[in-house]
Amino acid sequence: MAASIYRSSAVSSATFGTPEVSGLIVTGMTLSESTSLSEVKDDQGAVVAVAASEPKTSISIEGMRTGSFSATVGGTLSISGAGLPSGGTTIVTKVDTKYAAEQFESVSLSAEHYGTTMTAA
Repeated sequence: MAASIYRSSAVSSATFGTPEVSGLIVTGMTLSESTSLSEVKDDQGAVVAVAASEPKTSISIEGMRTGSFSATVGGTLSISGAGLPSGGTTIVTKVDTKYAAEQFESVSLSAEHYGTTMTAA
């Protein structure tokens, strides 16, 4: 059942819940944005210019497999939802599957999202 969100006038928007990943009940997700820095130093070693390029988003997802979820290390992942990067390419870098007595099968995966749309060669 979808949640009803109530907020005061002090809160302009609020995100509740987790994104949808086909075949997975997402129980947690973390996004970490980063960029590469290139520095130019003068003859005294002081940084006099910085270029920020190659932004990417590291994504960690935890959830319970519903039977149809599959992810391959090195393969692409399609995810959608509020706060997630759109467009580009998301590549799976790690998949952990956990089985335990009296527990549901769970999956933890890591992926890197690049702003450029790419295809496998």
